[in-house]
Amino acid sequence: MRALAQTSYGGPEVIREMDLPIPEVTGHDLRVHVHAVGINPVDVKVRTNWGGFGDLQPGDPVITGWDVAGVVDAVGPLADGRFSPGDPVFFAGSVARAGSHREYTLVDSRMVGRKPSNLTFAEAAALPLTSLTVWEGMFENAGIPIDSPLEQRQVLVVGGAGGVGSIAIQILKKVAGMHVIATASRDASRLHCLSFGADHVISHAEPFAPQLAAIGVTALDAVLHCSEPDDNIEDIMPLMAPLGKMVCILPVNKPLATGSLFARSVSIVYELMFTKGLFMKDLSRQGEILDKIASLVEAGTLKTTLHEQFPWTVEGLRTAHARIDGRQGLGKAVLSIIPD
Repeated sequence: MRALAQTSYGGPEVIREMDLPIPEVTGHDLRVHVHAVGINPVDVKVRTNWGGFGDLQPGDPVITGWDVAGVVDAVGPLADGRFSPGDPVFFAGSVARAGSHREYTLVDSRMVGRKPSNLTFAEAAALPLTSLTVWEGMFENAGIPIDSPLEQRQVLVVGGAGGVGSIAIQILKKVAGMHVIATASRDASRLHCLSFGADHVISHAEPFAPQLAAIGVTALDAVLHCSEPDDNIEDIMPLMAPLGKMVCILPVNKPLATGSLFARSVSIVYELMFTKGLFMKDLSRQGEILDKIASLVEAGTLKTTLHEQFPWTVEGLRTAHARIDGRQGLGKAVLSIIPD
């Protein structure tokens, strides 16, 4: 089979096309014929071995790509029984295994959801990793209630125009019923956030407090930080409401004086979508969440965040990686292998 892979760490130029054996399916796995793969910051982290992410993947060569839509080709003897050959599926999988920039990939069946029937493969491949990040981070880790009858709560999505932010705006507004304030720094990204349903958009390049006060928001019940928290977490902390929850999808690396959060019982929690796969913990929850996302998409509650589509070529993948490197993209970029 053809694969887009690398044998060294570095810039996008390390990616090249290779001819590799089709993997054998064993254990709990499904073998999936890949139709489209979404691009995420984790691809860059693995490509460059940031924080040792590349070393998590056993063997050589290294293959990126953890946002997949495709068709089941073969089923392992211990698979959970939900899928058969020919079924369209979508998933993110585990960063500790080879990614899916290859014609056939392996994934633990418990981490797989059924592909939304009303989306193309490219549209579906834009959703798994980011949807899981939001659902796990806000509903599981932070305990934000779904469909709560309580007074509408205020949530700030920092970095609302990116892949996670674009689906977070939708899930938090349409599933959790929250009042969503997104941050953006450019006109294009501001309009992008509004198009996905943000109630207000403020700038993360300016102080938050006066901007929130100008729209009548005095305290934040929740924050989903989709960017580098070191940039502004100290500005956000005083704005948290009592019992507020802040979810960070990147680590806080600088020392923080968090004593001011004590009296308000404010929590700062982390979300890494790959934790379940890395530690083999509650894998079936990811399959359940993705099936729920598929139902919400089919009902028209959520929509794809696909913004750019690239061809399945070395140059296409290099260009998509450069887009992530530049941090100027909107929504999600996807590589398509088989035309939809």
